[in-house]
Amino acid sequence: MTKPSRRRLLQGLTTGGVTLGAVQWSDRTVRARRQPNTETETETEMDANAETDTDGSLSVSIAETNAPVPAGEYLQVEAELANTGSTDVRAEATLVVGVGETEIARRGMTVGAGETETIRQGFYTYPVPQDDEFPVRVETPHGVAEQTVSVTAAEALPSARPDDELAVQLGTEVLFEAEAVDSDESQTTIWWVDGERVSSGVGGAWEWQYYEEVSADFWWHEFDERGSHEVTAAVILGDGSTGPGETAEETYATRWEIEVTDDGAVSPSAEGVRPTERVVSVSDRETTEFELEAIDPDGGLDRVVWWLTQADRILGVTELEGGADTATVSMDGGCHTCHVVPWVICDDGTATTLSSRWEIDAVGDGGDENDDDGDDTGEFGLSIQGTNSPVDAGDFLEVTASVTNNGDETRAASVELIVGHDATGVDSETVTLEPGESETLTLGYETYETSQDEQFPVRVESDGVTAETSVQVFA
Repeated sequence: MTKPSRRRLLQGLTTGGVTLGAVQWSDRTVRARRQPNTETETETEMDANAETDTDGSLSVSIAETNAPVPAGEYLQVEAELANTGSTDVRAEATLVVGVGETEIARRGMTVGAGETETIRQGFYTYPVPQDDEFPVRVETPHGVAEQTVSVTAAEALPSARPDDELAVQLGTEVLFEAEAVDSDESQTTIWWVDGERVSSGVGGAWEWQYYEEVSADFWWHEFDERGSHEVTAAVILGDGSTGPGETAEETYATRWEIEVTDDGAVSPSAEGVRPTERVVSVSDRETTEFELEAIDPDGGLDRVVWWLTQADRILGVTELEGGADTATVSMDGGCHTCHVVPWVICDDGTATTLSSRWEIDAVGDGGDENDDDGDDTGEFGLSIQGTNSPVDAGDFLEVTASVTNNGDETRAASVELIVGHDATGVDSETVTLEPGESETLTLGYETYETSQDEQFPVRVESDGVTAETSVQVFA
């Protein structure tokens, strides 16, 4: 992993986030109400259908929600499908939210004759700064159930970087940071870009390492469209699963307004890199120094964060200042085929990275050739780019991985997805890559039914190289 993926983790019909109706980040409070679907439907008829609607032997009702929740938290809706007939009925339930009637989740099941089945669906609410209420509706071909739920205002996040207003040029990359509310407590941060949720809140190794080292969660984004953009972070204290019975008492939020213009700020650059070689030979008994000159035309250099890939750790942080400054970091020994990846960051959040400049060729003690077993293990670079976590139990869990051939010859890579604490292989795919070529793969499996919310590790493996993250499945 060279830097966080910019792939939007929109969950679609699984667990996608929504902006609640017409609610925007403003001083006004917008009350989201369901509107009649046709000109002939009256308000009285609409109210009559609000709780439970039936068709034949199957009825649908909303049995429970965890509302009210603090804005930004996961809101879960529990619906019951009751079959009073003498034959089984196949039903598909769709969760629809807000005045704009945004479809959030869809799930099908068979309800046996005389039986009642429960469906749990949900989504992360948008972190609005005022109390709000809106409708949630469960739709089936056999009936509709609706209920008004509410969220309480998210508190302003005490500290965040960069400043809340920024103008940048097209193609500029910006690092946003939601700093720790309490340095002694963990937190989950959900990121939104232009009203769309782009992170699941389940971070990978780089997110955890960054929080431990810098005391902040981050989101890296490249602005590739002109105009006005909005980036929002919702911070939920604690690291447990969200849902009924485990809802945070309060949430925090911060928001940035970004204008993409022709005269805005640009990303900094890195020049004068040393060593100049792309592949750097390192022995176990050597200390190797990496150096670069950072340049910011606006004179606002802040720091360089030095990463070591595959090991997924920060080697160090170098403070910078002015429009040009030199940054160095030292490393003892080596990590074969790992990359040293510097992030150059400015005061205004603009940033750049050298993603594949230095690759470590660890040659053992003093270059002893007998330490080389000749099997080329580690010639592949592997990272997890994202997941569609959290998902409901029984839904398909997807893991997006990137594999890179760091060797000098064309090679085939078999990438396997392994899940759980018991390390069970569930999916695999083989690709053939040219030297320096990368490919993105999507692996996954249908999750198992569970009686309680679960959080567990998933990892991808290829040729002795692994990358791991954590996912959530809701009961």
